[in-house]
Amino acid sequence: MNNNIIKVGLPINNGTNLYPMVKNESTNIRPIKTVANDGVEIWNISFTSLDCTYIETVRHISSEGPFPPEVFAKRKANDIYRAIVAHLTVKEGEAINLSELEPYLSKLNMGDALIVDANGYTEKWLDKNNGVINTDEYNLKSPYFSTSAMQGIIDAGVSILAGNFPSFSNPKTEEGFGIDMIAEFYRDWNNMILAPLINLGKIEDKEVILQINPIVMNNCCGLPCCPIVYQGELKQDFMRFMNID
Repeated sequence: MNNNIIKVGLPINNGTNLYPMVKNESTNIRPIKTVANDGVEIWNISFTSLDCTYIETVRHISSEGPFPPEVFAKRKANDIYRAIVAHLTVKEGEAINLSELEPYLSKLNMGDALIVDANGYTEKWLDKNNGVINTDEYNLKSPYFSTSAMQGIIDAGVSILAGNFPSFSNPKTEEGFGIDMIAEFYRDWNNMILAPLINLGKIEDKEVILQINPIVMNNCCGLPCCPIVYQGELKQDFMRFMNID
């Protein structure tokens, strides 16, 4: 296996509902035709934009703004970004503070991606739930960014905020999700959120290339995607393509 290519997207598993706090629908994967009965096999796969690794724009919380393909279309590199990876030892339910992020924020250029590994959070939930997450606790125990950390992320010019946990703002606010600083992040319509990710612990380089690989659907605020992280020599090839020193 090439350890310079790391797939960081969630598998889509039957029964998954990553956000039962806000919706009842779960992923449904079932055959509708079989070779034995019909001479051909066809499957129905039904899931929401929040039951997989997704990339979403401000349209998640606003009726105005671009959809993901429109953001990518404006960029020379389309869905490919330079990224900085932050491996943190944060515990369940803890806030990620600005001081923990500052060593990584200082390495960012305007328009880069920031990938935050919160101690392998989502993989732990997949392991203890046999690959199917469908519980409020996954969100309620999620690490999240403090207000000052989100402000630091915004000030650093992050365009893609990515992580392996489901709630980037405090999920235990009175409203259920504290989206005040998320709304601030989305003031720049080029900014997007990518989550939840897995396999971030396999990333060794601090500077990597992130390719988002969305499934393109028109007029959808969030797109399912199969993101890949490139490191090592492959990263250097992408850097040359993007004219990054």
